[in-house]
Amino acid sequence: MKKTLLITVLPVLLVAATATAGTISPALQGILDYSGPDEPVSVIVHMTDQAPIGELSASLSLSRTSRQERHSQIVVALQEAAASQNDLIAELDAGKSGGGVIGFTSYWIANLMVVQAVPDEIVRIADRSDVAWLEPNFVPELIAPIVGSGDEPIDDMQMGALSIGLAPGIAAVRANEVWEQLGFTGAGRIVASCDTGVDGNHPALADRWRGNEHPWQECWLDVLGGTTTFPNDSNGHGTHTTGTMTGLAPDDSIGVAPDADWIATNVINQGVSPGFDNDVLLCYQWFADPDGDPVTVDDVPD
Repeated sequence: MKKTLLITVLPVLLVAATATAGTISPALQGILDYSGPDEPVSVIVHMTDQAPIGELSASLSLSRTSRQERHSQIVVALQEAAASQNDLIAELDAGKSGGGVIGFTSYWIANLMVVQAVPDEIVRIADRSDVAWLEPNFVPELIAPIVGSGDEPIDDMQMGALSIGLAPGIAAVRANEVWEQLGFTGAGRIVASCDTGVDGNHPALADRWRGNEHPWQECWLDVLGGTTTFPNDSNGHGTHTTGTMTGLAPDDSIGVAPDADWIATNVINQGVSPGFDNDVLLCYQWFADPDGDPVTVDDVPD
């Protein structure tokens, strides 16, 4: 009878112990299965302790909290949750000296880290009780537009010079009715572009880059490894999409919010990041608090 009880309880204890460790996603497991023992793999590590943003947001909405106070409370909650990474950071630092960990980057936009390490180290990370799950790191790529036979793509720098009147897409979303009937044109608002960058000299966009009147560090994030302090776009896609959001050429409204200011990054289609960080996460973390001060909200895109 005692032996039967022991056999019954033991599997339950094993299941409970397994449940406290992190989960390796099927996609990551497939990568690990085909990776050599010394081949570094880049992963996103999601920590168990996450800020209760859903509950907090609901509570703030119920109490009709101001946008400034909402911003402050949510950013602080996210940053406080990220403190649970400290023990893992210490372990990863030790792993770097041993060569199994190539590098890592901590983020607070969600409580996660990007880690590049050999498979055995990744499995050890997944076994930690403070880790919820791991997935492969990702590299953003631009989806090129499809051009049909006989079609010629419009150069983005020509966009402001074209006499297009009201663009069909703007009319399709009825933005013009919002301007005319409700008086909402984006004035006093900030939009953010996460794309290939923006041509800061484009005639439809130049005068409403927020960096014209505020510190450039709050208005342009260059993740290409350069030191640019003014928006640029070597591809043109980001200029085009920012024009769709907030372009305004002389006598020709071409964006949904033609009076809004804009800030931007150049993360898409760049492919220069090492395997131990992720520039998309960095950019959205920057968007959440461009000036690095949770108390201020005038820098935060709407």
